[in-house]
Amino acid sequence: MSDLVADIWKIGRNIETNLIQSANDFLNATGVNQIWSSLAALPSNIIDNTTPNDLMTFLNDKTAIPVPTNQNLNQTPTVSQFMNAANAEYALTGTPDGMSPFLINGKQLSVIDEASGMSAKVWMTDNDQVIIAFQGTTGGINLLTNPAAVATGVLSDVQIWNQTVSQAQKDALSFTHYVVDMAQQQGINTNNIFVTGHSLGGIEASYVAQQTGLGGIAFEPTGVPSSSTAKGDGSNFVSTVTYGDPVGEYANDTMPGMSFVTSMPAGASGEFNHYGHVVMLGNPADDAPMKAAISDWNSSTVGNISELLSAASFVGNHLPGTQAADMGIKLSPYVPVGDTSIYKSGQVFAVGNDSIAQLLTDNANRTTSLTS
Repeated sequence: MSDLVADIWKIGRNIETNLIQSANDFLNATGVNQIWSSLAALPSNIIDNTTPNDLMTFLNDKTAIPVPTNQNLNQTPTVSQFMNAANAEYALTGTPDGMSPFLINGKQLSVIDEASGMSAKVWMTDNDQVIIAFQGTTGGINLLTNPAAVATGVLSDVQIWNQTVSQAQKDALSFTHYVVDMAQQQGINTNNIFVTGHSLGGIEASYVAQQTGLGGIAFEPTGVPSSSTAKGDGSNFVSTVTYGDPVGEYANDTMPGMSFVTSMPAGASGEFNHYGHVVMLGNPADDAPMKAAISDWNSSTVGNISELLSAASFVGNHLPGTQAADMGIKLSPYVPVGDTSIYKSGQVFAVGNDSIAQLLTDNANRTTSLTS
């Protein structure tokens, strides 16, 4: 029975992915998405003084992205800066501590792509480093001005759940070409351009980093398919994952051998792992109940639906407020609900002031002390 159920779900997921991609292609080919996205971006343009939403320009820039060379990972933005830039994507307005908007003609560079749910803002740190922050699925408070992006973001999530590269990830990569173009015109090279995001935003950041070699930190991303076109080796990128988060742990490297992850086609080499270094947060004891909830995946179709609902009960471990509490970070700007609801468990891993190199060193030392 399990093989039959797995085949049924595999066929259904392939159909889902193809339908979503076809709809996205149609919206882009007809120009509907350009108009739709421009209208959706108007509230942000007014409230946040952001750039007009010119998808034709943003997503068609072919500027080469040089892989960072001789990058000093001890002088990257801090974990707090990455976290706050990612979390700011859920705020209607507000500037993260230690940062300012990256400006083009006096307006902050940002993008909203309604068809795929991809949205991003670009920030400058106080050390003149660029952070491209991609938005998570719901958009947080932004859903008040742009509710449609919630639905299209969920459709990109479905593509990711099917272990394919979503249109949102592809669009994030296209936008990054434009950002690199604009940054280079201001004398900033890729050693000082980084990506970040939470949830879907973190998944987009992971894919962009994989394809370009840019550094950064993704918060609670899933795995990404392995890729023959990857330029990055993951040495300058971190994926933080909270124990017991069914989204963050959705990868072969954190759920090895579980049919919940491996029952559908994976990447080009059969891999669907987190990109870069993985840093686990929270309490390892929170893992067992979450994995137990999905342990009988493919026992039956009704069972699959039941297990999806069971897994959803652990989503509190996925919230930005939980990661911030786990790392002792004070979020700025503060976003109601996502930052107020905290499911912290285990010891605080105080790494807010760490660079990427320091985070990796502290994590290695922590792992050694726990196993010795």
